Amino acid sequence: MTRTRMREPGATVSFRYDGAVLTAPAGSTIAAALLGNGILAWRTTRRRGEPRGLFCGIGYCYDCLVDVNGAAAVRACQVVVSDDDDIRPSSSTGRPDAG
Repeated sequence: MTRTRMREPGATVSFRYDGAVLTAPAGSTIAAALLGNGILAWRTTRRRGEPRGLFCGIGYCYDCLVDVNGAAAVRACQVVVSDDDDIRPSSSTGRPDAG
């Protein structure tokens, strides 16, 4: 059985996205934090340069990749945003092993 940590009501975290300082409810995934701040796309496709953001929301696809604190190709739907995270549009072109 997986235990879920309850967050304190009203608790927030502060993070940077592409240089802008944003906030989100504590315990939010990076994808939820970006969506909550009105950011719908954070990478582009390799062939056509089309915008991509959250698609499946369960970690199966690779549409929601972002770069976090220098680590490339992080699935935004799977990682909880933390105070002082530096999140950037992904420099990856798709799957993490594709670079």
